Amino acid sequence: MKCTKKLLIFLSLISFVGVFAQKNNYHPNHFYPTDELKADFKYLQSSIEKHHPNLYLYTPKAILNIFFDSLYNSIDHPLTVVEFYNIITLLNSKIKDGHTMFLPGEEATNYLNKNAPFFPFYIFTTGDKLFVTMNCSADTSIKAGTEIVSINGLGTADIMNQLISRQIRDGNSKTYPIWILTNYFKEYFSFSFGHPASFFITYKNDSSSVQIKTIYALPKDSIRLYRQARYFNNIPISNENKGIIVEINKELNTAILIIKSFDKEILKSVYSQNFETTITNAFCLIESNHINNLVLDIRNNQGGDFKSGHLLLSYLLKQKIQFLTDSKGSRTIEPLKNNFTGNLYILVNGGTFSNAAIVSAYLESTKRGIFIGEETADNKNIISGDPIEIILPNTKISAQISTVKYLIQNNFNDGHGILPIYYMVNDINNILLNKDIVKDFSLKL
Repeated sequence: MKCTKKLLIFLSLISFVGVFAQKNNYHPNHFYPTDELKADFKYLQSSIEKHHPNLYLYTPKAILNIFFDSLYNSIDHPLTVVEFYNIITLLNSKIKDGHTMFLPGEEATNYLNKNAPFFPFYIFTTGDKLFVTMNCSADTSIKAGTEIVSINGLGTADIMNQLISRQIRDGNSKTYPIWILTNYFKEYFSFSFGHPASFFITYKNDSSSVQIKTIYALPKDSIRLYRQARYFNNIPISNENKGIIVEINKELNTAILIIKSFDKEILKSVYSQNFETTITNAFCLIESNHINNLVLDIRNNQGGDFKSGHLLLSYLLKQKIQFLTDSKGSRTIEPLKNNFTGNLYILVNGGTFSNAAIVSAYLESTKRGIFIGEETADNKNIISGDPIEIILPNTKISAQISTVKYLIQNNFNDGHGILPIYYMVNDINNILLNKDIVKDFSLKL
């Protein structure tokens, strides 16, 4: 869907470390007058109320109106862009639409990527705990696997509570906010806590004794260079240039099909792959090797074009389905004559989002396969999408607002995604050993 591409562009933008030549008027310490902030908020509220097709799905109108009023009334003094952003992003926990999102303005993002220092660690989050996966600071004494207990005097439980309460999510699934924070911790940490020159860190080493250290913040280009120098061998280079990967294990009579994205443009521009051709060739290879077991890995797949999902489903389904019900884009999908009819195992997690989650919903509803991993990111019954973009007139914050409601299934709506039969997630020890326990379990199963 179009909305997924917007999020992917944003996630790429906040991670980019390039130098921008165009004029930039943003300054992090500029305070906007109260009347300008209130005007931006009212413009945002009226735009959401006008365009969003399912605004009150999770929060009744009366309650959401009270919440809007409380946020508006909290704007009683001048604020910076980041401070104002922290107010409006509280709407994420009420609207709960993964395709409606609020993004820092392009000027702000460009300025901070170029000039601001960041938290120089890559982090794995689980519950309210933070673990170091890569140390990209000048100080090498904090090793991968170290648990961070507090940052600048704030405990990790409080940090995660503040970040998750403002994070994008869809429905009642909590896996998507955690997935985003695991992958983009330093950026979202800066959105809430700014860009201090150093970080006073309390952490636990291997013996569980608590230690304290001051770590200097670094610009993104320095963080990137440290990562390349220290962790180059940890990157699976062989698969980095492929968005769709098929592996055949003849000994286990099993194929593993990894699909990183359903977005045709991303597959073409980033991986030089055509979705239809690559998927067709993959299933021809599976058929020619007489494979009876297929592991479909769509973890971290942020979705993309409906047609890509249609094609994959036509290779996997054993029965005809109605793709989307009484919604834009609805159509009938029938199994292909040479479809795969063997055993199917589907690997999903909190990054299985948008069209990837929709595909998962139809595989689950037709009892086609065994799900392994974490709850998917989207509501499996109903979602919204196809957003328009508005720019707030004064602060220039960007808002993506869904305009279309998609009914996936006419089932009872509990607001959750696919709940795997076998729920499992890697822990920090397996991550450091580069062990994929979810994939390993599927092969044993």
